[in-house]
Amino acid sequence: MSANSLPPSSPDELLPDEQLVLRALTGDKGAFNQLVIRHERRLFRFLSRTAANAADIEDAMQQGMLKAYLHLARYNPRWRFTTWLFTIALRELRTLQRNAPTRHEASDEPAAPPVVHPIDNDDPGDLWRAAHRLLHPQQYTALWLRHGEDLPVRDIAKIMRRPRIWVSVTLHRACATLRTAAVGQSGARANDAPALSRSIRGVL
Repeated sequence: MSANSLPPSSPDELLPDEQLVLRALTGDKGAFNQLVIRHERRLFRFLSRTAANAADIEDAMQQGMLKAYLHLARYNPRWRFTTWLFTIALRELRTLQRNAPTRHEASDEPAAPPVVHPIDNDDPGDLWRAAHRLLHPQQYTALWLRHGEDLPVRDIAKIMRRPRIWVSVTLHRACATLRTAAVGQSGARANDAPALSRSIRGVL
C-alpha cells in the first residue's frame, strides 16, 4: 500500500461534525476530542483576531470547549458546528474582557500620534493589518468572519448576536473604509479608485 493510500489514523476523521456530535451525545468522548482537534486551531485564529491578550484567548478557548461539551445537547444542526462553537467562545472572551482589571495605568504623557502606513493592496496580510488598525473591533470581527472564515452573513449574525442587516451594513462600511484608506494613502488619482476597490474585494 502506498503512502498516499494509507487510511486515516482514526475513522472519526472522515465523519462530518454533525455525526461526531451525535456520537459524543451517546458518550463517545473520542468523538468530541476529534471535534476539538479539528477546530481548535481555527478557533484560536479567530479569537486571536478579536483579542490581543494571550491569557484571555487561552481561557476563552478552554471555557468555550468545556461549555460546548456540557451543553452539546443544545446544538442545533441547522447551524454549522463552528458557528455554534465560535458563538460560545466569543461570549466567554467578552465576559473575560469585561471582568478583567485595567491593564494599563493612566499616564500624564500625551499620546503619540498614530503612525500612518500605506496599504499594499496586493498583500493580503497588509490589508488585514490595515483593517485591524483602521476599523472598529466589531467591524474587524465581522470582516474576519466573512472573509477570513468564509462564513455567511446569517452565521456571523448568530456569532455576534446582531441582526443580519447590521452585519451587512457593517461589512459594507468596513470595506468602504479600507478602500478609502487605500486610495488616500496611496495618493491614487480619482479614476484609479475602481481598480483599487476591485483589488481589495479580490483579497478580502
